[in-house]
Parts: sequence; structure tokens; C-alpha cells
Amino acid sequence: MHLSLTLLLLAALPLSADALEDLKATLGRFTRPEPLRAQVDYTFWSRSGDDKKPEITQGKAAAWVEEGPAGLRMGWGRPLLQAALQEARAQDPGKGAPTRQALDALSPTDILEYLNGAEELLRSLEQARIEDVRDEPWQGRPARLLRLKVSPRLGERQQKYVKSLEATAKVWVGPDGVPLAAEHQMRIKGRALMVVSFESSQKEEFHFGIHGGRLVVLRHTRETSSSGAGEREQRKTQMNLTPQGN
Repeated sequence: MHLSLTLLLLAALPLSADALEDLKATLGRFTRPEPLRAQVDYTFWSRSGDDKKPEITQGKAAAWVEEGPAGLRMGWGRPLLQAALQEARAQDPGKGAPTRQALDALSPTDILEYLNGAEELLRSLEQARIEDVRDEPWQGRPARLLRLKVSPRLGERQQKYVKSLEATAKVWVGPDGVPLAAEHQMRIKGRALMVVSFESSQKEEFHFGIHGGRLVVLRHTRETSSSGAGEREQRKTQMNLTPQGN
């Protein structure tokens, strides 16, 4: 009986390894994309401070983006830019600038990662090992679920303060081998300056689609929570990307 169980486990190992290698091979097909133009909509909500008098901020921004042989181009509507300028001129220290915060969050590097999801996912898989493979539908569509253990790389400075780090990921793959969605969770505990303990957690979800010969992140949500020195901060963001002309 023990021998049968051992043989069963050994038989499952190549399946798991092959599933990860198959995913990497599929992603490699989408690393030479065609030009693409898209609309990006971004929203955020944040809560910071102590529980008695928290500060809540929320804002949104939209942009059009285009990537091609000449590089990345981004543009914003005039009403949005005017709103950001008015916030800058308000000169009210007690009032936030949510439009400016939302604009700053739409960074060129983040946009490139959304438009080139295959390359970013390939980089993430280099830090992961597969733990389990099973059939599990995603939003009613047939899919295979890959459960991964992730080992993020920490810089020398981060290693001094981080005492524990746990990270896991899930990737849902369609019958054609193309990723449909992914989820990433991370929890960190540490101590700064020998006396201040801190904790933080993060959960991200990604929805993918194929457009212009590339794997595109159509939706990205992120929820973060951190606490330390008597302060607590929560933040929720959502990005929706709508390809144009494809």
C-alpha cells in the first residue's frame, strides 16, 4: 500500500512540472506583439491614520495609451488635467489631491506591464514553484488551476527588516493553454529600528485577454493593508483596460 502511494505521487510530479513548462511555452508565443491602442480607467480608495479619526481619499483617472514601434504614447483628457491643476492651486493642506494621485498611479512602466502581460507573467514564474494542478472552472469557463509557491527577491535593505514573508499565487489556464486569470497574495511581518513592528498584506487579481498578438491585462485589482507604530493604512485600486480597434 505504501508502495502504491509512492508510485502515485511520483507519477504526479511530471504532470505538475509539465504544466508549468507548458504555461511558459505558451507565454513565449506572445512576446512579439503588434501595435495596440487602448483606454485605461483607474480608480482608488485609501484609508489611513488611526481608528478614531481616519483620513479617507478616493479618486479616478482615465487615459488613452498606444504602444508600437515608436514606443509608448499616453494621453489624458483636458477636463481631467484641469481638475488636477485646480487641486494643485487650492493650497489647502487639509485637503487631498485625489485626481493628481490617480494620474500619478498611471505610470508608463505599469501601463507597459499591462500591455505586455506575457513578459511580466514569465518573470513572475521564475520566482515560483508549482504545488498543485487541478481542473477548476473560472467564471463558468473550463480551466486548469495551477497553485504556486512564490519566493520574491528582497533587496539587502529589505532583508534587514523583514522577519517573515509568505507569498502564493494561482493561475487559471484555458483549454488552449492561454492564461485566463491570476491571483497573488503576500503577507509580510518585520521590525524597523529595533522597536517598531509592522505587518502588511497584499492581494492582487488579474484578468487576461489576447489582443494584437499579445497577452493583455484587462483588469487588475489590488488590496493592501499595513499597520505599524499605531497607524493603519488600507488601499484598494482597480484598473480596467479596453483595447480599441481589435
